Amino acid sequence: MSYQLSGEEQVSEIKEFLAKTWKIIVAVIVIGLLAFYGWRYWQSYKLEKTIESSERYEQLIANLDKNKPDSVNELVSFAESDNTIYSVFANLKAAKFYVEELKDYPKAEKLLTDSLSKTDSEVIKSISYIRIARIQYQLERYQDVLATLNKVTEKSWVPVVNDIRGDAYMKLNNYAEAVAAYNVALAPAPADQSGENNSKASLPTEQLDKNIKMKLNQAQYLKDKQQAEQEAQDAKDKAKQEAEANVNAAQENNN
Repeated sequence: MSYQLSGEEQVSEIKEFLAKTWKIIVAVIVIGLLAFYGWRYWQSYKLEKTIESSERYEQLIANLDKNKPDSVNELVSFAESDNTIYSVFANLKAAKFYVEELKDYPKAEKLLTDSLSKTDSEVIKSISYIRIARIQYQLERYQDVLATLNKVTEKSWVPVVNDIRGDAYMKLNNYAEAVAAYNVALAPAPADQSGENNSKASLPTEQLDKNIKMKLNQAQYLKDKQQAEQEAQDAKDKAKQEAEANVNAAQENNN
């Protein structure tokens, strides 16, 4: 018995198969086409939205006027309503305006904090954290400064981060930690082990290097002074304890 089908039988089976499954096949094709053109439409929409946001952002930046404090309000509103990367840029720019022109540090800190939830870019997040730390420093919240700086992940900011960290430790009278931070700021950042960015090891700029070295000298002096005072106090306390012990021993002998 032959199991091979004749040409007519094969055509018949194909027709029977299509009769049973044509709806499924058509549905799959339609869904595929809808998904493809839907994706194309979504990409086109996002591009148009980004271009519109870019143009609006540039317009709002041009309208900023230090002589008109309310000129920043539209930029803030744009940052709140927009969902592109330009909302992050708007937050950063508005925060800078609040700091430099209005001296409204709490408002600037809020804008920078909001920007952190709008991006996954570690570069932008690092910039935001550094600016937040500087604001916290102005508000004399030095422990917050240290906590915020610990969140910076970009190695290229090592000098800046440790410069601010050293300043915060100085305000906390922790001169030993300040010296350590300033020394890290002056040292090159660790080279990228992948070998791709070995030539981009982070170093402070010439002006920053000069400023850090001046502060390092002061911190080292205060550290040595603090240590000497502590040693003197420890010696004084020890002498007092010994004197009290001698007095107690003498009293016990008299008794």
